[in-house]
Amino acid sequence: MSKRRVGGVARPNGLAIGRSKEDANLLEALKLYEAKNYKKSLKLVEASLKKNSQHTDSLALKALNLYCTDQKDEAASYVQRALAKGSVAGPSPIGLHILGIYMRNEKRYSEAANLFQSSLDNGSSNKQIYRDLATLYAQEHDYKNLLKARQAYWEEFMGYRANWTSLAIAHDLNGQQQEAANVLSKFEELAKGKLGEAELYEHNECLMYKNDLLYRAAGDDKTKLQRVMKHLDEIEKDVFDKYAWFERRAALFMKLDDKENASKVYRTLIKRNPDNFRYYRLLEVALEVQTDDDSRSILYSNLERFYTRAEPPKFIPLTFIKDEKKYAEKLANYLLPQIERGVPATFNNVKPLYRKDIERTARLAGEIVLQFLGKIDSKQSPLTFVWANYYLCQHFMFLKDYTKAKDYIDTALNHTPTMVELYILKARVLKHAGLLADAADTVNEGRKLDLQDRFINTKAVKYYLRADLVEKAVEVVSIFTKNDGSVNGVMDLHLMEAAWFVGEQAESYYRLYLSNRQKLKEAKMSEVGVEEEAQLERAHQIRLLSYETSKFGGLALKRWTAIAKFFKQFEDDQLDFHSYCMRKGVPRAYLEMYHWGKSIFALPMYVRATKGAAKLYFDLYDAQQKPVTNESEDAESASVKKGSKKAKKDAAALKKRTDEDKKTTLAFEKDTDILGEKLISTTTPLQDFHDKFYANYAKAATDATRDFVLEFEYQLRCGKLPLCVGALAKYADIHGTTNSTVGAMVLSVLDKIKLSNEIDELTKKLALKGLERQLSSLPLDQLESETFDWLEFFQQSYSVPTLEALLLLRRSASQIVSSATVKQLILENLGSQEPIVQDSVLKYELN
Repeated sequence: MSKRRVGGVARPNGLAIGRSKEDANLLEALKLYEAKNYKKSLKLVEASLKKNSQHTDSLALKALNLYCTDQKDEAASYVQRALAKGSVAGPSPIGLHILGIYMRNEKRYSEAANLFQSSLDNGSSNKQIYRDLATLYAQEHDYKNLLKARQAYWEEFMGYRANWTSLAIAHDLNGQQQEAANVLSKFEELAKGKLGEAELYEHNECLMYKNDLLYRAAGDDKTKLQRVMKHLDEIEKDVFDKYAWFERRAALFMKLDDKENASKVYRTLIKRNPDNFRYYRLLEVALEVQTDDDSRSILYSNLERFYTRAEPPKFIPLTFIKDEKKYAEKLANYLLPQIERGVPATFNNVKPLYRKDIERTARLAGEIVLQFLGKIDSKQSPLTFVWANYYLCQHFMFLKDYTKAKDYIDTALNHTPTMVELYILKARVLKHAGLLADAADTVNEGRKLDLQDRFINTKAVKYYLRADLVEKAVEVVSIFTKNDGSVNGVMDLHLMEAAWFVGEQAESYYRLYLSNRQKLKEAKMSEVGVEEEAQLERAHQIRLLSYETSKFGGLALKRWTAIAKFFKQFEDDQLDFHSYCMRKGVPRAYLEMYHWGKSIFALPMYVRATKGAAKLYFDLYDAQQKPVTNESEDAESASVKKGSKKAKKDAAALKKRTDEDKKTTLAFEKDTDILGEKLISTTTPLQDFHDKFYANYAKAATDATRDFVLEFEYQLRCGKLPLCVGALAKYADIHGTTNSTVGAMVLSVLDKIKLSNEIDELTKKLALKGLERQLSSLPLDQLESETFDWLEFFQQSYSVPTLEALLLLRRSASQIVSSATVKQLILENLGSQEPIVQDSVLKYELN
């Protein structure tokens, strides 16, 4: 392949004397492969292998051709053969490169990098491999080897600015900011006066990136910071991103303790963008008035006069005004104009104030808007009347007074039944009141007002899924999907990686799994007569519920696993950007993307899927730990043994139903486990959870973002008690040692120590030592006592138990404390919870 062709394989220019026929055929086959004539290339390779089945390079190229023609299983076998032959003759540099490309296609980046490196070490003349090698090291976050590869590639191809930028970034990632800046400076010297108009944007980006490097390298050294300021002034005329330029200038003035000039720059930034809250906060710091409320009031009064349409100078004073009269006046001036203009987000704009001081803000805001509503004529100012009721509905919903909230939204709807937003808000009220099916129907009424609106369509789908009306949700969402070749839009939504839908559907399937599992349990425990008809009916019911339970559990895992695949794809998609961003000359955007990519598995949607999958995998594990009983082995078995016609008919009907379910739930083409039967029948649920979800999450999450309760529960089931104590300690550092969840964790660990026979004594001793070190007041000497009341200790030693703490205690410490007493505490706690929470706990947690 020519040096310009990406991912090509090195070839000698001519055929050396004495080269074998197989090598000649290989070169021809490579030309065909590069032209994407995979079948012709494959034919040539096969001809070579018929004569010499040991030709490793031909084996490698055959594998690559098979991979490109979607014969991946067969390709893998040829790769194994090619690598196995390495102990005899081994692939040539070309063969190693081919195998590296195969491994890269398979997303086995570390192995691909090793093969590319081996190709170079064995004398490959294709120096383009260094670029491919660098992208792999970047993907694997191997900064040391990344720098070596970038350096080697730069030495071969110094004529491209992208290679200089790449080298600078490699130095930067290794913490060598000054060296990175020197590389960029060297190119600037060489290119001075030679840049065309098309290269000016890349030049501006590299200049700002260089200043960023100098800024970080300077630290707090004022002499160096002065040089950074000088450089910033020098590049002003060439920089297009003026926001970044001004922000850096202000930051430099602040570090140089020149707050007067910093404040001038922040005022310039506010003038350019008066809606950026951050600039106002930084201006306060520069003026040193952040703790002087009087000065801040004067500042924002002046700013409000200058920027009459800007939001920050109106809102920020509400966060610090203490005088109630002034606060009420300012709040009215902020709220009422928005209600008069019909701003739907009015309540959301002031919600931070409610959270900060709910007593004062809720009381005053309620009075202001109620008085305002009383003065409105619904006929003369119809829209103002509607939006005032809209605000009051949200106000009372925040206060959890759902009756009043419903009254106000009903008033608005009766007045103007054609406004879609009103149906959405009413649905929210009904949802919080626990009426999920009614909420879904309400949103659907709104959806019918505008059938072209994707937003309201999405809302209706979410509400149907939360009401566990999955079929209706799929029907509605399929209105806007491509349904070619499938009965609904489920496959298209997976193709588009619509994680919002897949995640909501997974959670709905999980709730249906829990409901059907409970029904199955009740059916097995129910008593029936000895009549054959009753026995057969019971067997039919058990068979049907067993299928439904397995189906919904399997589908929940399928959907959560699909989200994990989406995020893995996001991670893999970064590979192309390691070279693309260099060619486009956007080093700052590249580094932002690169650092974001390191935390991709700690993003909210992935964490949500991980927690959801954890519940089901933990359920499966806990069920496997319980002793097997023969209680209901049962009428179903008896009826089958008798060869009952009814049982055979049921089995046929179930088979037909399974086929229908597979059609409606198919998410990926060529899926061999559509209903997730393999996933739900796993014998290693903890290992599956770790491999599919937890490993990536644990690697990406930091102490600031990690869910230590999830980590605790996972390690507890793995029997790794010292790691449980570690998670407990981290949680206690954040929330305090008297937090009730800490208490629940402590009792869960003690429960395992005292009653588990599967955990070795050394592990138990280490865990006890950790607890003693972290929580010295624990009465560990009472662990062997049969009379000590640990639940009483929990209630007296820790803060008022939260619902989350009690549920954790019920799940994880079922023997050291009375399960029935914990259940009673949970029921008492539910009295203070929202109806939707009450309903969820009673249905899914306490059964």
